[in-house]
Amino acid sequence: MPHLILEASINIHECKVHLEQMLLDCHHVLVEKLPTQLTSCTSRVILHDIFVIGDNSPNAAFIHLTIKLLKGRTPELLAETAQAIKDKIEEFSCRSLEHLKLRVSVEIVELSDAFVK
Repeated sequence: MPHLILEASINIHECKVHLEQMLLDCHHVLVEKLPTQLTSCTSRVILHDIFVIGDNSPNAAFIHLTIKLLKGRTPELLAETAQAIKDKIEEFSCRSLEHLKLRVSVEIVELSDAFVK
């Protein structure tokens, strides 16, 4: 049931195919770490064409992944999973890391008891 919401500045160098593969690889990390079922993972991408980072330098960029999960995992497991996912994003973002001041972040959020599907 994990929902992955990738937000990024429009100036990143990674194309649609790379982003799709990166998200699929993130699904596999979640299957291994949490565990969860691959078929229950849902991802989407939002590219922001209006954004300001710091002093609004033209070579500043960001990638932020929010992962929404059902409750029940230890804080240690969530932290370990977040780091593994961040490492995966950085692996796929090597061109942007090389050419931009890229900020990469990951946040894992546990869903409330009011979540229904």
